[in-house]
Amino acid sequence: MSLLKNIVAVSTLSLFIVSCGKPSSYTAEFFSDKLSDGSNGPQLSVIPTGAGIAGEEYTNSTGYFGPQRAIKNSTAFAITRAEITFAQYDKFANATNRALPDDRGWGRGDMPVINISWMDATAYAKWLTEQTNQYYRLPSETEWEYAARAGTKTVYWWGNEYIQSKEHCDRDIGNCTTGTEAAQPWIFGRYNANSYGLYDVSSNVAEWVLDCDDENRRSNDTKPVESGDCEYRIVKGGSYSDRAHNIRLSARSALSIDAKYPSVGFRLVREIH
Repeated sequence: MSLLKNIVAVSTLSLFIVSCGKPSSYTAEFFSDKLSDGSNGPQLSVIPTGAGIAGEEYTNSTGYFGPQRAIKNSTAFAITRAEITFAQYDKFANATNRALPDDRGWGRGDMPVINISWMDATAYAKWLTEQTNQYYRLPSETEWEYAARAGTKTVYWWGNEYIQSKEHCDRDIGNCTTGTEAAQPWIFGRYNANSYGLYDVSSNVAEWVLDCDDENRRSNDTKPVESGDCEYRIVKGGSYSDRAHNIRLSARSALSIDAKYPSVGFRLVREIH
């Protein structure tokens, strides 16, 4: 039975997930909420309950992104299939008389929005909540990793070894997918989605999450870490500027909540009740 009520534009996609070496089927469910003007909000994918991992133990080549830990997602949620675009963010900015973010001449429209602070991203989530009467927010770090791994427990959602142009372009290696070879973002859909239907979790732009910067704490469920230095928040996911060894799903960094970078954007969680 569908978890979704009072929404529009429902579609499904049957996929196969490989976890612990055993394939299992999962039907991804996609939908959009209506905004107050009747247009559709960002497309979302329903993320099912279950168990997974987050973090990664120390290796000489990657450093420390740990500790690796078991995590549990006890409540299904939805997350935007792609990073929020300029078109989506600009609609909010124009409606609320906010300055439009700089696109560096790379284009707006369906390009992922960049030069967005954590404060900007949370303001957009609040506006989208008001527009749809549904609760939108940034994901927690564990929600992000759980959704990005898409039912697997591997370093990348496709396995433990980096594959050029699977979902990322390392320009030092070459042979990038057309449209991703330049040192800049691209419109989502140039690479295949993961098994939950999410695009660019290992590439395009890195993404803000809710968690505060606390080197001594990690979450074992989907709650964000709210201790430590909350003037700095965690950023997840690889970007167009990263090399292959930096796009592991466990990779993380902390940035000031006011920082704006041309390689950082965001995607949102929509809670399901």
